[in-house]
Amino acid sequence: MIADFSSALLLLDSSAGHAYLFVVALLLGLMLLGKQLGALFFVAAFPATLLHELSHLLVGLITFGRPSGMRLWPQRSARGYVLGSVTCRNVRWYNGLLIGLAPLFLLPVAAVLLLWRVQASPRLAPEDALWMYTVASLLYAGLPSWQDLRIAAGSSWLLILLAVSAVLAVTNGWLPSAVH
Repeated sequence: MIADFSSALLLLDSSAGHAYLFVVALLLGLMLLGKQLGALFFVAAFPATLLHELSHLLVGLITFGRPSGMRLWPQRSARGYVLGSVTCRNVRWYNGLLIGLAPLFLLPVAAVLLLWRVQASPRLAPEDALWMYTVASLLYAGLPSWQDLRIAAGSSWLLILLAVSAVLAVTNGWLPSAVH
């Protein structure tokens, strides 16, 4: 397993790390631009859509958002296509931020998977293509949509309150000296 974070990052500064990063960035770019490709894009992005919506569903369940529906089939909208959605009946001040930004929890999973693959496979092999696609899909799935950001903004005052509390705790000596 990877010893520490700095040695893990050094793995990315290898030929395999550069290749992984390049291909993952290329695949992610294609996914970001791919909605114009129609059915081919929807098939390629389905795993990402599923993960994205499952993250909303899971966090909605955990935070008592009372999820009441999930749609995974793309639908045309005024601004293009909506790939999927989760409906929650109880989005409130205390859970909206977490429900809206739930896909962000997928980003560390993508990072760990990327580092694991670069460590496990110092030379690229054909099966690495599937792993690169998986990492790119996790990164794409981890991006909140505009609708997600709107939902999270309803609870943004909570984030501001936490940030102000953290600043006050550090500047006013509320934390033990070992934490500073």
